[in-house]
Amino acid sequence: MNTFIWPLVFLILPLPFFIRLIFKPVEAHTETPSALRVPFFDRVYGLSIGSGFTPARWQKWALILAWICFVIAGARPAFLGDPVPVSTEGRNILLTLDVSGSMREKDFDYGGIPVSRLQMVKAVVSDFLVKRQGDNVGIVVFGSRAAPYVPLSFDLKTVKSLVDEIGVGMVGEQTAIGDALAVSVREIMKVPATSRMIILLSDGVETAGSVSIPRAIELAKKEGIKVYTIGIGPDEGQRSGFFALMGGGSELDEKTLREIAAQTGGSYFRAKSTADLENIYQTIDQMEKITGKDQFVQLRRELFYYPLILGLLFLWMAFWRGRRI
Repeated sequence: MNTFIWPLVFLILPLPFFIRLIFKPVEAHTETPSALRVPFFDRVYGLSIGSGFTPARWQKWALILAWICFVIAGARPAFLGDPVPVSTEGRNILLTLDVSGSMREKDFDYGGIPVSRLQMVKAVVSDFLVKRQGDNVGIVVFGSRAAPYVPLSFDLKTVKSLVDEIGVGMVGEQTAIGDALAVSVREIMKVPATSRMIILLSDGVETAGSVSIPRAIELAKKEGIKVYTIGIGPDEGQRSGFFALMGGGSELDEKTLREIAAQTGGSYFRAKSTADLENIYQTIDQMEKITGKDQFVQLRRELFYYPLILGLLFLWMAFWRGRRI
């Protein structure tokens, strides 16, 4: 189907006629002191005189046709194909990541290399984002306080690049789980209610913050937001190296994380290794898989360049003819 995207442009089609009607040309023999003297006026005046198909008349019609072509091009002619249904999938996902001091402990293995907890989380989250095409994803980080880090966005390439910049202790060394959940609820409430979820990951216990965990849970429940919680860190017997000798590590408050998930309709997961965390994200992906309503798209092919090229051709012919008059 052929159509014009900007049909109102046709309203300017008679503009040259009105300009000529309002600003009438000065006759060659009229003595007007204030008039501008044009040395080549006789050649221009020749456009409006003569009979038959003279060069001057041809130039006049070439200019008229060029103007018509330019107006048609300005109206943006286009070809629209038949509407095609497209099935869509999409979720609003907020990743809430613990970046407290304990996340710098190197008690995980990634690709055969000892890495810190945060390095492991960042690697797995980056892989998770690659598979999130069509999803709206944001990030909140928390330590002694919680702060939005990446607003919900469909630009997953940018989100992934910003994940690489996350550092341990960037919002404090302690752990404010209640603040993290409250800020996450506030951020995800900015999008429509369809399929909103929070994935909260932590390796410690509540040691800071101004919002209590029960209060934050109530906020999430009130808005109907599911919270999936992930507790990370190996068991005491799995630690090795320096931290095992020194009794390093942080306590993991699994009870609180389970409570958050249970009361908001989500689930709790325990990640003791890199493989565990990868499997957890895959499980959440399957649990929250949704299919949106069909949307219809139409193939649109712009055709404005055809009248534009034709108009330029007429304009060139008009000036080429004008040089020979």
